[in-house]
Amino acid sequence: MNTDGGGLSAQHPGMRGLFLLVEAVRQLRGDGGERQVRRSDGALPRLAVASGTGGWFCSSGTVVLGTG
Repeated sequence: MNTDGGGLSAQHPGMRGLFLLVEAVRQLRGDGGERQVRRSDGALPRLAVASGTGGWFCSSGTVVLGTG
């Protein structure tokens, strides 16, 4: 789910991967504002996944972030 509205509405296309990480951290910290995701019990999420592709040779990366 693109909680920030996705690449067409939010960011420069060349910087998408970095902004995916920023948004994931904001969600985990509870700094999502109107976009904030909550678990079914109302608590903040404990895990976030950010995945992107790009670059000259079509590199890709996926990270899983957690609050511990």
